[in-house]
Amino acid sequence: IHDSQPYLAIALMRLLACFFALYSVPDPVTRECLIYYYVVGTFVAGSFILIGLLGNCISLTILSKERKKSSTIQALCLLAVADTCLLLAYSLFPIVDTPWAQSMDYLGIYVIVFVYMFEIARICNQISAFITMILMWQRYMAVCLPHKSKQLCTVGIVNRISACSTVAAVVFYLPNFFLYSIKTTSDGDYYVTSNSIVKNAYFQVIYSLILTYLVSYIIPVVSLLGMSLAILRSLKSHINTVAPSANSQHARKDLTKSSIAIVVIYVLCQSLQPIRRVIMWLYDPYMINASCGGKVFYFSYLPHIALMLNSSANFVIYILFARGFRRKLIMFLTGRNAVGPNDLNESNTKPGSSKGGTIPGVSKITTVVATGSRGMTAPDEENRKCSENTAPSGIGTDDTI
Repeated sequence: IHDSQPYLAIALMRLLACFFALYSVPDPVTRECLIYYYVVGTFVAGSFILIGLLGNCISLTILSKERKKSSTIQALCLLAVADTCLLLAYSLFPIVDTPWAQSMDYLGIYVIVFVYMFEIARICNQISAFITMILMWQRYMAVCLPHKSKQLCTVGIVNRISACSTVAAVVFYLPNFFLYSIKTTSDGDYYVTSNSIVKNAYFQVIYSLILTYLVSYIIPVVSLLGMSLAILRSLKSHINTVAPSANSQHARKDLTKSSIAIVVIYVLCQSLQPIRRVIMWLYDPYMINASCGGKVFYFSYLPHIALMLNSSANFVIYILFARGFRRKLIMFLTGRNAVGPNDLNESNTKPGSSKGGTIPGVSKITTVVATGSRGMTAPDEENRKCSENTAPSGIGTDDTI
C-alpha cells in the first residue's frame, strides 16, 4: 500500500495540472482555444453523448419487447442501435483536446481519433440515415398504400434492407480510411501526412464532393421530405373524408409532429457535412488547419456536434410527440405493467371475441386490425379495410410511435 502512494500522488498532481492548465497557458490564442474546447468539445459534446446513450438504451428497452410484432418498432430499434454506435465512436471526443490527452500524445490518441474514429462515426451516421429512410418508407407504405403494406411492411424486409444498407455504407466510406497516413518522428511522436489520393482532383470532385454529397445528404433529404409530405397529404385527406375517432386523431397529430421533427433535425444536422468535405479539400492538410490557431478551428467542431445532436434527439422527440411512448416510459420508470400486445392477441383469438369486444385502454381501431381477416364476416372485413386506410396498425395507432 505504501509503495502505491507515490503513484497516487503523481496521478493527483497530473489531474490538478489539467484543471489549472487553462490559467497557466501564456499564449492568448491557446487559452482561447482551450476555453472554446472545454465549452463546446467537453461540456456540449459530452452532454449529448451521455444523454443520447441513456436515451437510446431506454428506447431499446421499451421498444424491443414489441420489435418482432411491428416493422416500425423494429426500424426504431435498429435506428437506436446505429445512433448508439455513433455516440460510442465519439466517446473520446470530449477529452481528446484536454491537456491530459495532449500529454499522452505518445500513444497517438489524438491522431487515432481524428483519422479513424471520426470515419467510423461517419459510417454509423450513414447507416442511421438509411434506417431513417426505411422507417419513413414503412410509414409511407402503411399510410399511403395500405393495400401493399401487408406484403412490404414486415420485420424480415426491414432486417434485410438494413443489413444491405449497413454493408453499402461500410463499402462506400472505406476509401476515407486511406486518405491519411500515421507516421512517427525520431522522438517517437505521431503525426499525420496526406496521401497522394487527397491531392487527386478527380477523386475529390467525384467521390468526396459529388458522390458523398448525394449519398449522405441529397438522397436522404429528398426522400424524407417527399415521403413526409405524402404522408401529411394522405392524413389530411383522410381527416376531410372520414370521421375519425379521438384516438386516431391524436395518433395522426403525433405522427405529423414526429415526422416533421425527425426530418427538420436530420436536415439541419446533416447540412454541415457537405460543407466540411469542401473545407477539407480547400484547406489541406486539414488536420493542421483544424488545430488550435488554424483557419477552420472553430468550424471543425460543429459538424461533429451536429451528428451527436442528431443521434441523441430521437429519444426527446418520442417524449415530446409520441403519447404512446410517453405512457410506456412512465410505466417503465414507475415499474407498472400495462396491457401488452400479447394480452391483446390472446383476447382476440378466443372464440367469440373477434368482433364487438374491446379492451380498456386500447383503441377500437387497434383491436379491429389486430384480429386479422380470418373468420371475419362481410361487415367486419369492411371495417378492417376502413381501419387500414385511416390508421394502419403500428403506424397510426395511439399505442405505437
